[in-house]
Amino acid sequence: MLAALPLLALAACSDAGGADAGRVNEINRDRYVSGDGSNYRWEDPEDRFEAPRLTGTALDGTAVDTDDWAGSVLVVNFWGSWCPPCVAEAPALVEADAEFADRNVQFLGVNIRDTGDAARAFERRWNVEYPSINDEAGRVADQFIDYGLSPNDIPATIVIDAEHRVFSIWRGELDDAQTLIADIKKALES
Repeated sequence: MLAALPLLALAACSDAGGADAGRVNEINRDRYVSGDGSNYRWEDPEDRFEAPRLTGTALDGTAVDTDDWAGSVLVVNFWGSWCPPCVAEAPALVEADAEFADRNVQFLGVNIRDTGDAARAFERRWNVEYPSINDEAGRVADQFIDYGLSPNDIPATIVIDAEHRVFSIWRGELDDAQTLIADIKKALES
């Protein structure tokens, strides 16, 4: 019975907002698909496409707008507290964030289909210090559909260069912090 609780919580969240919940819930109302582990990287800046502007309210109630971080490399991670691969990669993200604490790098979490309480508990458990937008309805995740990233493929991590163009997309669990750190360093150099 305890093993079924995360699935029940996910099913309960999936109907939030009804028809207004956006394409994310229409695409997949009651389940997620773990990413396939593929990584896409655009080494040449000319090949990169503009990242969408992300706005929302962080779990602590503050406003978040990626335009406020102009000139910074952004690391956007889509996660849910109910997602086992998201739990597994949390320490790697926290480690990578700490590695760049004094650099021009900003991490942003996008919490998918979670309650605010569950998301805040997840952040406390893993000592996540960067902000996360609560995206229960999937409106933030929906902005990446045209870029080949399904909002159902979580976890997913996107590294965005200082010009706010997509440098890389990781579909699936990050194996370790060092892999992400190396990718961020390449984005900083380009």
